[in-house]
Amino acid sequence: MEFRPGINSVLDTDAGGWADYKELIPAVYGNYIFENTKWEAELGLRMEYVRIRYEVNPGHSTYKTDGYSYTKPFPNVRLAYKIDEKQKISAFYNRRVDRPNEVDIRIFPKYDDAEIIKVGNPGLRPQFTNSLELGYKYTWNNGFFYAAIYDRVSTGTITRISSTIPGSTLIYAIFQNVGKSYNSGIEAIWNQKVSPVYTFNLNGNIYANLIDGFAVNNLYPVPNTSISPSQSVISGNLKLNNTFRFATGWDGQLTGVYLAPDIIPQGKIAARFSMDAGLKKSVQKGKGELFFNASDLLGTMLIKRQVQGIGFSYTSDDYYETQVIRLGYSYKF
Repeated sequence: MEFRPGINSVLDTDAGGWADYKELIPAVYGNYIFENTKWEAELGLRMEYVRIRYEVNPGHSTYKTDGYSYTKPFPNVRLAYKIDEKQKISAFYNRRVDRPNEVDIRIFPKYDDAEIIKVGNPGLRPQFTNSLELGYKYTWNNGFFYAAIYDRVSTGTITRISSTIPGSTLIYAIFQNVGKSYNSGIEAIWNQKVSPVYTFNLNGNIYANLIDGFAVNNLYPVPNTSISPSQSVISGNLKLNNTFRFATGWDGQLTGVYLAPDIIPQGKIAARFSMDAGLKKSVQKGKGELFFNASDLLGTMLIKRQVQGIGFSYTSDDYYETQVIRLGYSYKF
């Protein structure tokens, strides 16, 4: 990738030039599945080797060539015991990795708001998460109920950190690893077929979100330090999915999602709500399908953030492309 700012560019002309991103990720994995009248088990392991190298042009004003490598196992375990025909208890464990994307480490500054400059970080490292869940499921003729408690711990949490430098009114948002974050909660799902026409699925989630305090060194545009105390909150979300099967051959779906206020590193994110709807009908003896769907039907999925840094604060209203309407036809050969 090569970045060439214009002569009158408002961005940092010394932060241009070229950068080469190279990744090598060979992996091997396997699953073992066992089931009898009482027990279910799935044991899996993914072993991967990763080598990432991000070569930066020697003339860049801030960043230098960087990269990382590792060889690590990522296990997943699922165990379930059938108490009787209607009841089952289960336990899950897995370890996963979220590697930085190329855009997360990209050295070229950009902006969506002229006063907030976004820059990547070649020194960014992967985020690792360990998840544990214990669940109980009760099934009846026309539905089921599932409840679970879970705990997730992430190390090297990846997020953008905002900072300022003396003598400038600009805010610089740079990707960083900020340490540990924790998410523990209770989830419940109720699925019920009310009639041949109507079925609903209600999913509720209440959790405690904790982000450890951190101090990170930002290199761009000049070295500076961002410090934030630990943050915690009790939050949750609720999702209701309604399915309709009409006599005319049409199937409909109406989904509402509510997300309670939550925390982000250096700040808070406000409550959000959205509603999606869809219709489809099978035609031509099942080979064709007419469909209509609309996401964020009411245009309410507005992301409101409050960010508090050292010597500054700001609020943002982010409008993503959430409100989309599609009308189409598909055919299976």
